[in-house]
Amino acid sequence: MNAPKSDVDIKKATIHEAAKIAGVSIASVSRALNNKPGISEKTRKKILDICKELGYVPSSSARELSGSHKNTIAISLGPMDYYASRYLGMLWPSLSASIRNSGRNLLPVSFGEVDLEKVGGAILLGITQNDPRIEQCKEMNLPYVCIGMSEGSFWVAPDDFNGGREATQHLMDKGLTNICFVTPTTYGDGYQFRHQGYLSVMASNGLPVRELRTGSDPLGEIAAYRYFMNMDKKQLESYEGFVCECDETALGVIAALKDRGYSLPKDFSVVGYDGLPGISKGLTTIVQDTDKIAERVAIMLEQAMLFEQPIGSVVPVTLRVGETT
Repeated sequence: MNAPKSDVDIKKATIHEAAKIAGVSIASVSRALNNKPGISEKTRKKILDICKELGYVPSSSARELSGSHKNTIAISLGPMDYYASRYLGMLWPSLSASIRNSGRNLLPVSFGEVDLEKVGGAILLGITQNDPRIEQCKEMNLPYVCIGMSEGSFWVAPDDFNGGREATQHLMDKGLTNICFVTPTTYGDGYQFRHQGYLSVMASNGLPVRELRTGSDPLGEIAAYRYFMNMDKKQLESYEGFVCECDETALGVIAALKDRGYSLPKDFSVVGYDGLPGISKGLTTIVQDTDKIAERVAIMLEQAMLFEQPIGSVVPVTLRVGETT
């Protein structure tokens, strides 16, 4: 004999059914039920009529969750906040718009300095291995989405592997073979897929892998600048192009090369990663689709609030050719 379904199971099954019949997303059903913006009045009426026919009325706990304080979503930068803050600056317009369209608002926080009982969910940037913020969310049963891959969580991430491949292939297409990967971190820390994309292209073309770790103290671009300013001239000139883990590192590399009297792309070619507004102007870089990332984060947050099975989503990236290659 099958065990009776819990209220949460019934809620999830019914809201899925309503979304399927109406031909809309689960997030749209949630917006209609909670009288939130982001859908047309015609669609809202259609959804509510379907829910009425199904006999579905939100539980008291669901109504509580839609209360004003539960509509606030905490966004946490993580331990590398000086990097994540720049990334958040790029992502914020798209992310805040997508979250606002679901009837919620964003609040930047530091975990440990805010009462998470007073928020309805969390978005986590700067994900690290065994991230304590993830464990805290799980312990509190707080819905959350990671920007960056995280097994067992809802996550959204740029397609870093193919981005790394595309950056490296771009330099190869220019006829370069002595291509080096430049990173401020160890290769397993956060951006390993960008590095693996570089490795894939170099290995498939029978070319030697060449890697430089610049460190990130006090900031990635300053560390990269100092590293390249102090590099032996013979070693430096053994390279032709640099695939940088991020735009900040690329800027440090470019500044050092220019200060040493070299010109780009005549003497060296440099590719960055992220497409950070302002600082990546003129830089050949891999650009992230912030609108698509934000859209998927907002959808997954609604799914997390319905206690669905966690899933991940990879968002395509594009190469933007600038003055450095």
